[in-house]
Amino acid sequence: MNRMFVSPWLSVSPNGPVTFAHPKSHDLVHLRQGEMDGACGPYCVVMTLIALGVITREDARSLDSFDGRTRLGRFRESLAIFGALVSDGTDDFDVEWLVDSFKRVGVTTEVLEVASRRKKTIRNIADAIDDRKIPIVGVDWEGGSGHWLLVIGYQGYQANDEDELQITHLLCLDPTSDAPRVSLWNAVIEVFTEEGEAVNEGRFYCQHWGANDTPTACRIDQSVVVGRDKKTEANFFY
Repeated sequence: MNRMFVSPWLSVSPNGPVTFAHPKSHDLVHLRQGEMDGACGPYCVVMTLIALGVITREDARSLDSFDGRTRLGRFRESLAIFGALVSDGTDDFDVEWLVDSFKRVGVTTEVLEVASRRKKTIRNIADAIDDRKIPIVGVDWEGGSGHWLLVIGYQGYQANDEDELQITHLLCLDPTSDAPRVSLWNAVIEVFTEEGEAVNEGRFYCQHWGANDTPTACRIDQSVVVGRDKKTEANFFY
């Protein structure tokens, strides 16, 4: 039996994924990244903050209007440090540092260690989703290129109720593709077969499916998990 689990923060809409953390406005979460920059990490950070109800979409699109002494103003200045095109990209500690601008309003971050056992790495990402957190994962391709994606769910195979779920796919929101209209995700990372085998041999054991691209071999190299602390999360789930 195939089973699918998605983030409880998000819901589908005719215009793309929305967060129920803004129940009155049903804020659209997806932001479209330009094609000439390396800003996928910051875009994923901002999408995550919208999904968790920390900022609104309008906040994200008007950061220049905030005074530098405010939290959003300081966040804008932190983004500016990377330059207009974020030409050197961002690593997991950069992503964590950006999110930490909001730790005083109940936002939590954790850099997940990429385990030596691949299944442990994928299980940790799925556990974060089950714990109502949002993983931002760094994916590497052959040749040295990399990319950040939001993981908003996962799919797996379970032969019967007594067996452990074998995770087969991570369901992702990619800032470089258009917002999905009939699902919560617009990209997929195929991680294992239903039998628990790697999809590809060697270092790049996963397969990335983009909206319009040919599937390509990749691997998960970094992961930062973002969530709300228990006190602020209670405003949404209890």
